[in-house]
Amino acid sequence: MTDSFVEKADENMGAIERVLKGLPLVQEYTDKELRREADHRLRQLLITELEQEKQRLYDVQKKLLRSGGLAWIDDADGAIQRLQTLIDRIKTASYGYAGLFAAVKIQEEQLNALHRFDMALAERAQEISQRIDALEAGAADREAVGPAIEAVNDTVTELQRLFDTRSQTITTAADSE
Repeated sequence: MTDSFVEKADENMGAIERVLKGLPLVQEYTDKELRREADHRLRQLLITELEQEKQRLYDVQKKLLRSGGLAWIDDADGAIQRLQTLIDRIKTASYGYAGLFAAVKIQEEQLNALHRFDMALAERAQEISQRIDALEAGAADREAVGPAIEAVNDTVTELQRLFDTRSQTITTAADSE
């Protein structure tokens, strides 16, 4: 899947960009830019999916409110807030940018490691959808609501902790070179 994002970015290059890519110094820079663009697109896709899951949580919260589940509204709101925080962090995350003449160069392996990390994060984010599915299914069962909301909160917290390690990805890849 990593290559498909890079291939898509490569396909969207204009004629001038293709000519410039043929120059020796520019080729390495352009390849890195394609990887950055691919990672950026992946993160945008992840953000869109997480935004949809957040909307589903809002909908479940409304169901709980209508069905007399007032006791769980704060817990559901906490899950929504945690999910929004994760979305905001992903939106503002660094994507390994270093200009053509930057003093500190981000190496290709570091960009690859960052993209692999974001791919793994996107795969793990599917767990949120599964937890919300369980919450929706159990919304009418007062016994199931509490544990289901807790599972959503735990999953979002786990993803936040995973995201905390994202910046280490670049340094770990640099150390292995």
